[in-house]
Amino acid sequence: MDGLSALLAPEIVLALLAFLIVGALGFVWARRRYISDGSPVMVCARRHEASGRWRLGLARLSAERLEWFSVVGPSFAPEISWVRHDTEFATPILLVDHIPGLADPVRVHGECKGDTADFAMVPGAYTALRAWVESSPPGFNVNNVT
Repeated sequence: MDGLSALLAPEIVLALLAFLIVGALGFVWARRRYISDGSPVMVCARRHEASGRWRLGLARLSAERLEWFSVVGPSFAPEISWVRHDTEFATPILLVDHIPGLADPVRVHGECKGDTADFAMVPGAYTALRAWVESSPPGFNVNNVT
């Protein structure tokens, strides 16, 4: 019996470790699926002006909002949720900082109702973001005649 219990303990530990790894990967997959929710999602780093540290995340563009989610973390809620028609972005500047996950990123300063942040993204993602900001969502302002 002692030989059996000596072999059983490492197997239980390895099984629990494998279960935790599979569970963590499943959670990351489910969270990513929830965040995308059928909307365009792009890899995008963010930092507040007071902090010099970039945090990698996912930016989701819906019909009405720009939402930013941290890549790492258990939360399904966005850390930033900006209304489309109140959001403004400055001219992009090529970044010299290396941000893992972003090749040759540009930095763009964003503002929405007094809340500000810097975003770093690849140039193609910036083009998509700029087009999203400058276009109107379906049905927006359709009955106003000027």
